Amino acid sequence: MPLQADFIPLTKEMIEECARLYCKTYSSAPWFEHWPSHQPIIEFITHHLGNNYFMGFVIQIDKRIVGACLGFKKPWNQGVEYYIDELFIHPDFQGKGLGSAFMQHIEQQCVQHNLNAIILNTEKGFPAENYYQRNGFTIHNNLIILSKHTTDSHDSVE
Repeated sequence: MPLQADFIPLTKEMIEECARLYCKTYSSAPWFEHWPSHQPIIEFITHHLGNNYFMGFVIQIDKRIVGACLGFKKPWNQGVEYYIDELFIHPDFQGKGLGSAFMQHIEQQCVQHNLNAIILNTEKGFPAENYYQRNGFTIHNNLIILSKHTTDSHDSVE
């Protein structure tokens, strides 16, 4: 029996639940990240929501958030694109087709908002790479990601 999911816009009332889900998802394989508190993630999501270009969505099953997408509209010389900064789904709901249905919803929203592309970056060799390719995304071998910290208070971004 397919999961009955609702795909709805992410609002400020959902921040705390999304932050807990983010920590739960990224503390699992293959990331194994750990936070002593989910407060930095609350701040991260709050900053996204404060951006006037923000566009985010959640997956709800029985009023429980089991997935989220944080992104923003990004002006480009060939139109406006949707940049996915984070997309995460509770580990118990991965591999059930829910992520692909979510991506279809996101694509429909992009069409409705006249956004001409969806762009993102993800870890090479991680399961998300295959997920995005299965959902029609193309790897651009001529692109690389560069970063540079502007303070000494950050660890390496590798």
